[in-house]
Amino acid sequence: MVCFTEVKLKVVQFLPSLEPGITATLALEFANELVKKGHESLVISTGGPLEARFRLHGSDFISFPKISESIWSLRHKSRLRKILAGLQPDIVHTYGRSTAFLAWHALKSESVATRPKLVPLVDQYFSNSYFNKGLLAGDGVIATSYGIAKYLKNASIKFSENPIEVIYRGINVREFDREKPVASQWQLKLLNSYPQLEGKNWWLMPSEISANGGQEEFLHMLAQAAVQRDDVHGVVVGALVENDLRYLKKLEGLAQGLGLGGRVTFLGERQDMRELYATSQLVFHLASEKNESAKYSREALAMGRPVIAYSDGCTGEVLEKYFPDGLVQRGNMKSLIEKSLGLVNRPNSLNPEEFSYSASAEKAIVFFQKLLN
Repeated sequence: MVCFTEVKLKVVQFLPSLEPGITATLALEFANELVKKGHESLVISTGGPLEARFRLHGSDFISFPKISESIWSLRHKSRLRKILAGLQPDIVHTYGRSTAFLAWHALKSESVATRPKLVPLVDQYFSNSYFNKGLLAGDGVIATSYGIAKYLKNASIKFSENPIEVIYRGINVREFDREKPVASQWQLKLLNSYPQLEGKNWWLMPSEISANGGQEEFLHMLAQAAVQRDDVHGVVVGALVENDLRYLKKLEGLAQGLGLGGRVTFLGERQDMRELYATSQLVFHLASEKNESAKYSREALAMGRPVIAYSDGCTGEVLEKYFPDGLVQRGNMKSLIEKSLGLVNRPNSLNPEEFSYSASAEKAIVFFQKLLN
């Protein structure tokens, strides 16, 4: 039996920039895992603050002009083709539709027998336009949820025969270590800033704050649950999408109208999520079913927290496999309230390594090997 991971790979990751964020961080962690496992890692990008970290951990960096999400990006096609011809990689792994579009055009005239395999990462739903065809034109695709994989299968008759591998995004399990205690200084500082949290049962709602983020459903649920438990306190965490202060004011007004004055706290975007998970009793994901990140839910599960989420979407997929007790049908407020009150202080027994960068990388490497064979 062939062990695909024994064959060493030369992998190029092609992404728009190396600015700190989800995309570049995922690429960095995957690059690190490739090097650890003895494979050759190269990165093509316009660069950014994370460039030094790629180099530090053994990846080669190739500078490339900034490309826009438009047909005009094709002016860089010949340059990319020349770079790839010189590198001779086994795999070109793209992030985002602009890189997939350009890589597709750069490689499509090359011999299938000799050119590298093109593998786009697809992490969101997209319109069926010409510019998005690069996401469908790879030799295989990595999708970040089964929902996206199904969407891809239905998006193109031609594509329906191409292999799709579903790999959930990895998380830093060293950072989200449930065994590490929370520093008393952190707790003291938080309670000094938000004294209304002291002695309360924290229900954490982490998500981008927007009309699709699920905060409105959370507030309605919290108002009804608080009638039955007077120690409940909602903690809303997340960045404000497009700095929409009007929507934040709407949420604050809704909280007041529901009688939640003093029972819910908006913390904004935070860098101390590990500590917030560790000190919360419940974590919620109530965003739109098209929200594909499921990032907060995987982090919370890794931290041993019970997570409550709607059964559709990527988070629903994750919970169905790892914590089915937290699933609720979308729109069923009664079930959402009952589930929340029933799961307070009930830790899960999930092995956090299931969500690690290493586990995700291993699945991607095996998929690459299958494509080459």
